[in-house]
Amino acid sequence: MDKTVQETLVQATISLKGITETPRLEARILLEKTTGFSHVQIITKSEELISSDSYYAFQQLLNRRINHEPMAYLLGEKEFYGRDFKVTSDTLIPRADTETLVEIAIKHIKSLNYKANVLDLCTGTGCVGISIKAETNCNMSLADIDEKALTIAKHNAKTLLMNKTTNILTNLFSNCNIYDIIVSNPPYLTHEWCEEASEEVKKEPILALEGFSEDGLFLIRQIIKDAPTHLSGNNSALFIECDYRQTKSVKQIMIDNGFDTVQIFIDLNGKERVVGGTYVRTIN
Repeated sequence: MDKTVQETLVQATISLKGITETPRLEARILLEKTTGFSHVQIITKSEELISSDSYYAFQQLLNRRINHEPMAYLLGEKEFYGRDFKVTSDTLIPRADTETLVEIAIKHIKSLNYKANVLDLCTGTGCVGISIKAETNCNMSLADIDEKALTIAKHNAKTLLMNKTTNILTNLFSNCNIYDIIVSNPPYLTHEWCEEASEEVKKEPILALEGFSEDGLFLIRQIIKDAPTHLSGNNSALFIECDYRQTKSVKQIMIDNGFDTVQIFIDLNGKERVVGGTYVRTIN
């Protein structure tokens, strides 16, 4: 049965109630994606019939959204730090909270009197490292254990930076060199927190979410322990994102592993989000 733009939008909005807090907005965005109409055209062409192909494609996306699949996966992209990053179900979806990690790293890089070598460990889409590289004069390496995620990071680096990154397939630091700054947004949720997460979050790859161990800090402990042997010691620094319930523990772990001036940084929501410290190599 033929449907107009307005009829389709109304029915989809009803279908999405209870799934999202913004049902009409999401219905319109999905309709724009499948029809090629702009926001203005959705209004001006409200009585126009939708082609059967567009309507079928729209219903496919709508059904996936009703099944709690995140909008970012349906659209294939997510905005982060002013740029659109390609995302797939193989990657964690970039979040605004993580922009805090980017801003802190940028500030530190700009305080240095040399061109820094930077590693973005557990890079996922590459959003952290690519954003830092785009805003500073640094050498950037993107590293991840997951080959599919690294492929997405490479795509984003090509699209947004014209391939101005080194890309490393690695289990933490196993294939990494020496860097002046290491940034990381590693998996850090506990199993319990993963179980309590929304249906949308559960659609994201567990490898990018769960940090393992009872407190979720297994990977973060390993990163902090191994980081000193991969830091230059030339006013070098490590910055790690974690949950606000973990920041004090992460700060202590960094202190215990020889980091100085360890600080906890607040995100845009006023929650503790990033822990960072400098590392100076001692010369005997």
